[in-house]
Amino acid sequence: YQDLGDGNGTDYIFVGHDCFRRGGLYCDPHTGKEYLDNLFRFSLLTVAALEAPLILNIRGQTFGQDVLFIANDWQTGLLPVYHLYKYRRNNTYRNSRCVFVIHNIGYQGKYRLSKFPIDSYLGLPPDAIGLLQGEDLNLGDDCMNLMSAAILASDRVLTVSPNYAAEIQSPEGGQGLHEILQQKGHQQRMAGILNGIADEWNPKTDPHIPTNYSLRNFDEGKALCKKELQRSLGLHEDPGAALIGFCGRLCYQKGVHLITQIIPWLLTYESSGVLGRVQIILMGKGDDTYANQLSDAENHNKGRVCSYVGFDPKIEHRMLAGCDFLMMPSQYEPCGLPQMYAQAYGTVPVVHETGGLKDSVSGLWDEHRDRETATGFLFCGFDENHLKERMYQALEVFHKKHDLFRQIQMNGLGKNYYWPQAIDEYERQLDWTLDSDAAVS
Repeated sequence: YQDLGDGNGTDYIFVGHDCFRRGGLYCDPHTGKEYLDNLFRFSLLTVAALEAPLILNIRGQTFGQDVLFIANDWQTGLLPVYHLYKYRRNNTYRNSRCVFVIHNIGYQGKYRLSKFPIDSYLGLPPDAIGLLQGEDLNLGDDCMNLMSAAILASDRVLTVSPNYAAEIQSPEGGQGLHEILQQKGHQQRMAGILNGIADEWNPKTDPHIPTNYSLRNFDEGKALCKKELQRSLGLHEDPGAALIGFCGRLCYQKGVHLITQIIPWLLTYESSGVLGRVQIILMGKGDDTYANQLSDAENHNKGRVCSYVGFDPKIEHRMLAGCDFLMMPSQYEPCGLPQMYAQAYGTVPVVHETGGLKDSVSGLWDEHRDRETATGFLFCGFDENHLKERMYQALEVFHKKHDLFRQIQMNGLGKNYYWPQAIDEYERQLDWTLDSDAAVS
């Protein structure tokens, strides 16, 4: 139990079983492949979560049946299904409700029905097949889809940004689930809530950066953080260079190939004075092909490119404090957090106009109209040329329009992406869910 003060607190319940005592949460860390009994592990977790309020005596009483369950992603996708078939239809949890939260619709939890029968393996009645059977190019009708089942069985579906909630209801963004998500939307049982960021992302108090800064000493503090970042990572200590950072998984979805494609272009000096005076820091781990490309970029551009293959949270903090720009050219991004961290530190994000990036970055489309509101630069079209176009605009503002660039930084510093406002919206959604009739009975 964690006491949060004012009579509030959180109970933590742990499920003791040998299947959970392993080196990795979802995958074998030695092979990178998921555990063969993952479906059992996740079904056990969800049943335990459903039993706990009924049977565990916690500080003198049980939670009882008037509760609300929040299930996150496909790993807990069976919770709404068990909630409906094992409990609600047996006159238990009649007044309870279940919310399902989608963090990334690209991961749906698909298994073979013939290998994991829903009756003998999951303990569900035969008619549950109506929810659990999905479609798949490889598995065909033998597909069990945990995410689609959770969407159908839950009382409300939430996701991690308003724009992502709209995107996944489209054929292009729904990964085959757009029709059932549209149904939830038409029933007013779907919404997107932009994630919040933790209090640790604050340049006023961050213990990982060379000096703390605020609006009062922004210019001096930001300049010192940039100088120390350049020095510590082996870059030329040039205060006038545009320092661009990237921190994320090295994979196609994060747009890493777009970054590697434009590095030579960014570093080539030309007569306008926009390109060339640029430095780049790339940190992440993932696909070996991209890791090798990052290493090659550093080896051919010593002092101008730093490639950190791996991840160090302290360096991430220092990057966000010291960089001028943060690049996030993601193909899709349900929410994204670094672009919000960046604005809190006065670092200007350059992002693809998708998902939560579109919700949390206000673009400079018109320099006069957007001067007081822009917090970054957005490009539309997931390709090299569209990214180049927006990067050129960003670098031109940095090198030639100093007052405008500083205004964009100030606009970002004025944003509030911390958790309390997201929590308020979650509370509203949960209240509406509890006050509404069950979606499926």
